[in-house]
Amino acid sequence: MNFALDSLAPKVGAVVCLLLAGVVFAPAIVVSAPGSGVAEYYAAGPIGISIVGVLALIDVVVFLAGDRERSDPATLAGVALVSGLAMVLFSLLWAMAIDQTLLFSFPAEYAWMENHRWIVVTGAAVAAIAAASYARSVLN
Repeated sequence: MNFALDSLAPKVGAVVCLLLAGVVFAPAIVVSAPGSGVAEYYAAGPIGISIVGVLALIDVVVFLAGDRERSDPATLAGVALVSGLAMVLFSLLWAMAIDQTLLFSFPAEYAWMENHRWIVVTGAAVAAIAAASYARSVLN
């Protein structure tokens, strides 16, 4: 077992998941134009994107509990890995399902929304990699 990876992986995972949750929920907080389509944006795809934000917040707790050994680290690593992979799958389904008309209908001041979906997918992938690193450090 690598002691540095054991102690670093859950901390990195918690930070990544907290940042991912912030990125997922940023449009709901920042985009204030009436009738801007934020609700439709979040609801795109089979289940929408809010589930990724919720799973990311749950994973913050999972990673921190694993770091502080509040529960069995192997179980927590498994939970983090499964939810990390689920976040990647859900974010990809959502990103591919967003209607291009909706995506480009936001006011010019919110042009960053065009790239938001790919930032969410990337964040979910990084969270899954952190979970895999944590699982590997616990199981070795």
